[in-house]
Amino acid sequence: MSQRVRQKQSDAALRKTLCEFLALYYEKGWFGGTGGGLCAALDMGRVLMAPTGVHKERVRPADLFVIDPKSGAIIHAPKDVALCPSECSGIFSLIIQQRGAGSVVHTHALSSVLAADLAGNADRVLFQDLEMLKGLAGCANTDRHAVAVVRNTPREAELVARIEALIALPPFAKSHCILVRDHGAYIWGGDLWEAKRHAEVYHFLFEATVARRQYGRPLPLSGGEK
Repeated sequence: MSQRVRQKQSDAALRKTLCEFLALYYEKGWFGGTGGGLCAALDMGRVLMAPTGVHKERVRPADLFVIDPKSGAIIHAPKDVALCPSECSGIFSLIIQQRGAGSVVHTHALSSVLAADLAGNADRVLFQDLEMLKGLAGCANTDRHAVAVVRNTPREAELVARIEALIALPPFAKSHCILVRDHGAYIWGGDLWEAKRHAEVYHFLFEATVARRQYGRPLPLSGGEK
């Protein structure tokens, strides 16, 4: 995780930026069909979180929840009682606490699903020999960068224990991402902007690696470490 100072934004400014990013990620094809999620840390241990089951490009600042990531309790709910907090909230809270993240984005991009398929029966995919690796905090373009791959479950809350066990393993210490088979990716950073950069870099890595495999370039797709 990057040790740089996180950007300071007021509650209102952070809400606005988060909603702008929801719309941006929808345009990129990461949040289609009401899928996906995004959160960002506020001060005093609070987390701003987008609602679930809604068209993310239409979410307004007033529609966001404020959550306590330690207890999962809702500190502040929108006035619209039809809105529910993200199904990702347990996973978001885990990543915030275990990896010190200031923002987590959950995408449903096709490239992330195809990248997870490359793991086969392994628990990881390796990315290497790509300049864009330098866009990840703590990584160089010469790295063999391991990203964990976890089996999907019927409900996202059931993924928490699996993700907790995997991202604690030493091979994933430099990773800012976990792939969920047949589902998508969770990507994080020190704040909204670093999470945005990491999400853009990882989606490039997904697309480039899938394309290399498609066109016959041999790849070391998974490692043997456990």
